[in-house]
Amino acid sequence: MERDELLENTLESLVQFLRASNPKQGDSVATANLTPHQFRALVFVLVHDNATTTDLADYVGVHPSVGTGIVQKLVGRGYVTRLEDSQDRRIRRLSLTDHGREFIEGIVGAAREGRRRQLQVLSEEQLAQFGDILETLRAGLPATKG
Repeated sequence: MERDELLENTLESLVQFLRASNPKQGDSVATANLTPHQFRALVFVLVHDNATTTDLADYVGVHPSVGTGIVQKLVGRGYVTRLEDSQDRRIRRLSLTDHGREFIEGIVGAAREGRRRQLQVLSEEQLAQFGDILETLRAGLPATKG
């Protein structure tokens, strides 16, 4: 099998696995009436406490004005707070509220536990190989802020 064909087959298997492996996460997000961008924004703020709206927009992949709208909706739902930066009053820093943290950690925790169960089928040798592969892939990603 040629490399291009092997890449395509592997990619297709990965996409199929990811689609089938965690269908309930989408249900939780939909039940909460969150758009995919809002969900990604919550995960971003969970990982990058005190980030700016511009940082969030870059991560989500939207224009800063759209990022502002996402933040406004999340603030309105009680998931996120905006606090004035102590060094520059023009900048607002984002943090999760207790409600937002509880919500997003519940979804992320359930997803993580599901992934853990899925990985149980691998032997110790396979887990080590898979970990090495993931580290190689991660190292090839572009650097991100935050």
